[in-house]
Amino acid sequence: MALTRRHFMLGTPALAGAAFGCSAGTAEHGAAGKDAVLFSTHASKPGQKSILVCMPETRQTSEVWRGLSDELSREFELVAVRAEGEDVSASIKRGIERYRPAGLVLMNNPTVEGYRRVQAEAATAAFPPSVIVMSSFLEGRPTHLRGAVGISYEVPLITVVTNLRKLIATPIERIGVVHRPALAGFVRRQAALAHREQTRVIREEVSQTPNSSEIKRALRRLKQRVDAIWVLNDDRLLTPRLLADGWLDGLNEPPWVPTIVGAASLVSPSQSFGTFAVLPDHTALGTQAANLLLDIADNDWVLPSAGAAQLPLSTTTTVDLTQAKERFALRPSALAQVDKVLER
Repeated sequence: MALTRRHFMLGTPALAGAAFGCSAGTAEHGAAGKDAVLFSTHASKPGQKSILVCMPETRQTSEVWRGLSDELSREFELVAVRAEGEDVSASIKRGIERYRPAGLVLMNNPTVEGYRRVQAEAATAAFPPSVIVMSSFLEGRPTHLRGAVGISYEVPLITVVTNLRKLIATPIERIGVVHRPALAGFVRRQAALAHREQTRVIREEVSQTPNSSEIKRALRRLKQRVDAIWVLNDDRLLTPRLLADGWLDGLNEPPWVPTIVGAASLVSPSQSFGTFAVLPDHTALGTQAANLLLDIADNDWVLPSAGAAQLPLSTTTTVDLTQAKERFALRPSALAQVDKVLER
C-alpha cells in the first residue's frame, strides 16, 4: 500500500471540506471570528424579510450558499453565520435573536443537532420554518425538529449502481455494505428499492463503535461474496483512524472490487480508496433548497402538509481512473458517463 497511515491522517480528512474559495454571487464575505457573518446579501427593496443560513465554513457549503443566494438574494436579506465547533447551539440562538429570520437553512448534521438543542431549551417558543441540507440519512419528514423540511444528501443506492454499471464492464449484481446497528433500517430500505432492479444488498453489521480490525474483517467477508462495496456517509465509521487502519487495508488487498462512496474527498488516486462517487451537485442543492423556501414563503411561512424529505434533483459523478484501469475492466464509453475524472 503506497499510502501510509500517517500520510492519510495528515491529508484531506474524509467528509471534511476545504475553506471557502470565494464568495457567491453579489454576497459580501464577512470577517472571521466568533459569530462571524460568513456571507450576506441585500434585497433589492428595503424592509424585506430575512433568512438565516447556519453553516460550517467549507468549500461544499459555499457552493450550496451560491445556489441559495442566486435564487433568493433579490427578494430576501440573506445572512450566513458560522455554526461549527462546540458553540453551534449558541451561534444559532444568537443569530435568531439578532436577525429575527422568517426562515432558516441548516447545513450538516452538527448544525441540525445544535438547532434541535435550541428548540429543546425553549419548548414553548415559536420558531421559524427551517430547511435542512447537507445532512446525512435524512428520510421522510424530520421528526427531531419542529417545523422542518429537508433534502436528502444520500443519492439512492440504485441510482449509484446504475451509474457504476455504465462504467464497469463486469456484472454488478451484489452490493456489500458495512454498517452500524443504528443504520440498519436505512440500509434495509435502500436494499428493498435496489431489489426491484435485481440488485442484491449483502450486509455486514459491526458494533456501534467498531475498531479497525472489525472493519477489515467485515470487508474481507464481503469481498468474497459481492461485486462492489458501498461505503455509507457515516462519520462514526469514517474517522481518520478507521480509514487509515481499517478501510484502506481492507479495500487494497485482493480480491479487488469497485468501491462506491458518497463523498468526493474519498475519491483520490493517491489514496486508492473510493473508485466511484455519486453525490449531489452542491450549487443545485442550494437552488433546490431556495425553491423550498419560496414555497414556504408563498404559504405565509407555514410548512406544506406534505413535508417529506426530497431527493437531490441533480448529481455529479467522480471516478478514480488510475484505480479503475489498474483493477477493473471498463466499458469503451466509460469516461463519457463521468463528470470528473481523477488520474495520477
